[in-house]
Amino acid sequence: MEILLKVVIEVLRLVPLILAFYIPALVGVVIWRERGEGYRLKAVIVFAVGLGVIVGVQLLVRSVSALQVATTLSLSIVQILAAMILAALTVYKLSD
Repeated sequence: MEILLKVVIEVLRLVPLILAFYIPALVGVVIWRERGEGYRLKAVIVFAVGLGVIVGVQLLVRSVSALQVATTLSLSIVQILAAMILAALTVYKLSD
C-alpha cells in the first residue's frame, strides 16, 4: 500500500509541467494538422521554442549536477510525450 501511494505521488508531481507543456504542444499540433510544408515548419518552430523554453527554465532553476540535468531532461521528455498525446487527442476530437 505504501509503494502504491509513493507511485501515485510521483505521477501527480508530473501533472503541473504536463499542463505547462500542453499549451505549446496543442498549438503545435493544430498547426501541424494544417496542410502544406510551410505549416509543418511553423509547427516545428512552435514545438522547439515553446517546449525548449520550458525545459530551459526548468534546467536553470532545478539543475546543479550532471545527474540532476539528466533526470530533469528524462522527466521532461516523458512529460512532453504525455502533453503531445493529450494535444493530439484534443485536436482529433475537436476536428470531428
